[in-house]
Amino acid sequence: MENSEIKSPRGMATTIPGETTTITHNLDTTDIIVALYNVATGNELNSGITVVDENTVTISTASGAPEKIRVVIMGF
Repeated sequence: MENSEIKSPRGMATTIPGETTTITHNLDTTDIIVALYNVATGNELNSGITVVDENTVTISTASGAPEKIRVVIMGF
């Protein structure tokens, strides 16, 4: 693999209200994977995810979003 690094993933998880929320994850990278789940059903959600910087993401929800959303963030 040229110009590549193999890194171990780091991560965090939190529960947010069903509204647009900014999360500070402190993973010190913009190479992240974000997954969102409806706490009540366990179903995966599609929402707007904006990487603000190396330590922050914003989750944008639409009207009718679940009351509680579980956010899982993995960084590399």
